[in-house]
Amino acid sequence: MGAAVAGFLDSLSSSVFWIATVVFVAVNGAALAVFAITRNRRLVNDWTGRLVVLDAVLLGAGLGVPLVSGLAKIGVQAVASMLGSPPAPTP
Repeated sequence: MGAAVAGFLDSLSSSVFWIATVVFVAVNGAALAVFAITRNRRLVNDWTGRLVVLDAVLLGAGLGVPLVSGLAKIGVQAVASMLGSPPAPTP
């Protein structure tokens, strides 16, 4: 059971990291393209704050979920190792 949970946590952290990375690059690339094409300073001023917040959320998810998942995996493995080994027989 511990191996299944650890595998799930690994796949979850990897999926969230790559999804956040792709969305981060896509959103910032689209914003850069729009800003470069329109050359509208007002557009830059209006959307920069929103982009910074979205970037912070994506970085938090892309780095935070794998970190928490890794810590949870360590906890699951510790509990599994404590429960998985039978007690030593007493003479």
